[in-house]
Amino acid sequence: MSVSLRKQHVTASNGVRDRVIQAGRPVGSLASKTVPLAQQAMPMARSAGTTVRQGAGTAIAKATPAVDAARSWAAPQLEQSAHAITDTIAPMISDALISAAHKIDVPKPKKRRRGGLVAGAVALTAAAGAATFAAVRMWRQGSGLDSGVAATTTADADAGPRDEPEPGPDTDGRIV
Repeated sequence: MSVSLRKQHVTASNGVRDRVIQAGRPVGSLASKTVPLAQQAMPMARSAGTTVRQGAGTAIAKATPAVDAARSWAAPQLEQSAHAITDTIAPMISDALISAAHKIDVPKPKKRRRGGLVAGAVALTAAAGAATFAAVRMWRQGSGLDSGVAATTTADADAGPRDEPEPGPDTDGRIV
């Protein structure tokens, strides 16, 4: 960078133009020599491309049987491995996933079955009522009262005590 404050104008007196012309003369002579060389190289490049294509075709032709043989060997191996995994590892993984799903699942509320409890209570009450009825009937038949309901009148009440057997060792007044 120049330290001067004034801009210098380019003039023919500076000699820049002359220097450019002198530097361009060898470039022109070199360019005139390279054009024939490039024209000679084009057919050589075409033949090289054709040779490369043919070599690639030969390489493919030689490699294809080897690749096919490797593929025909690998396919049954992969299939056998897949069956082995399906038969051995996959069920374990499946069971583990199902177990994990059951562990994280929200527990379902248990349904209360009150119908069975109510039916049992009704059946128990009916059985107790039937047993009480049978016991009362047996007691009345044993005491001489054949009717289901004893009708008491004032005359029966005034008649005095009834003729009931005295409680003894066999009859202590309890219903058996």
